[in-house]
Amino acid sequence: MTHRRRDLALAIKSCLDSLAQDARNNELAELAHFVSLAALAAEEAAQSADPQANLLKALMSGEAGHC
Repeated sequence: MTHRRRDLALAIKSCLDSLAQDARNNELAELAHFVSLAALAAEEAAQSADPQANLLKALMSGEAGHC
């Protein structure tokens, strides 16, 4: 995966995290769970593309922007 693909995976993860939060706020627990799983997959894709995955993990633990 290139840096562009890593950045795209991070953008998708951010959007999915936002959707999961919206689902939780609206008492859609099953949907929130499903979307959270998709966000984890996007995070794993981004980490696999990053040779410095530890730095990426630190970035992901904060509020790095949302859709």
